[in-house]
Amino acid sequence: MKAGDLGPIRPRLKEPTDEFRVRGGSPGATLGDYWRWSSSSVLDNTERGIVAEFLVANALGLTETPRVEWGSYDLETSSGTKIEIKSAAYLQSWRQKKRSTIRFGIARTKEAWDPATGESRTHSPPKRIADIYVFCLLKQENKATVDPLDTEQWEFYVVPTSVIDKEKPCSETIGLRPLKDLAGRPCSYDDLAAEVTRVAESVPP
Repeated sequence: MKAGDLGPIRPRLKEPTDEFRVRGGSPGATLGDYWRWSSSSVLDNTERGIVAEFLVANALGLTETPRVEWGSYDLETSSGTKIEIKSAAYLQSWRQKKRSTIRFGIARTKEAWDPATGESRTHSPPKRIADIYVFCLLKQENKATVDPLDTEQWEFYVVPTSVIDKEKPCSETIGLRPLKDLAGRPCSYDDLAAEVTRVAESVPP
């Protein structure tokens, strides 16, 4: 990128051994140190959501480019299918009086921002941008053993956006029971790629 160019910066995948630089040499801190410090609380809502995105991306073989924080959808397959990923869990990192009620966000958006152009596009009426949704539920209910890094503790529901638009046109959230009515049985992490492919093939071009 030339000096003065204000176009998008396309990040490269960094390595845990990449070092912070200060005048006079390295402070002895690496990017891996930063990741350990900033991202170890993987049960926190924000971090758990990113873990869910990674699990879907990894299952689909889409981890060769870094995650985009502010895109209008989360992933795009090689065939052009746009995917929105939502996560929920019964257990939180803080003290709870009871297990959380499962609800996923499905709100339509009025504006979608394109990081490539730096511009927002207004949708009137509001719409859901992605072609399909992947709902990721951390299903473990025992705080002694909960671990978001254990793929067997997750289950996944894949639903075409067209189905959500038809059945829940104005809803901002969806609970687990109505989600099961739309998606049917959940799939495991091992079956996720095949399920996404199957559902994507049902999406009209």
